Amino acid sequence: MNEMFETFNKANQSMFDTLRKVNDINQKAMEKLLSQQLDLTTAMVDVSMKNVELVSKAKGYQELLSGQADLARDCSQTLMTSYKNGHDVLNEARESMTKLMDESVKSAEETVKQATSIKKAA
Repeated sequence: MNEMFETFNKANQSMFDTLRKVNDINQKAMEKLLSQQLDLTTAMVDVSMKNVELVSKAKGYQELLSGQADLARDCSQTLMTSYKNGHDVLNEARESMTKLMDESVKSAEETVKQATSIKKAA
């Protein structure tokens, strides 16, 4: 009977550890994504400020359009970089979760085998 309780306690501890690890993975991913979001927001504010400066200093229509095209190109590049970085963060989290779930399934299989052998012995 003690073996059954011990196996049950181990299973509960394993489940708790897995949930803690899931939380850690999610927290790290959210921190990275939040940091990237702040960087992107800062970059967009910079683009807006450069556009205001460009509008106020442009000497003609052609200079204004050329400057705005450059800003749009830079902004597009910044957005693509941010998208790729965010994608990388999510892929990393997915890979960590997959590895964790594979480990959890193996642990659960072992626990079931132990419980079955204890039940057969009783």
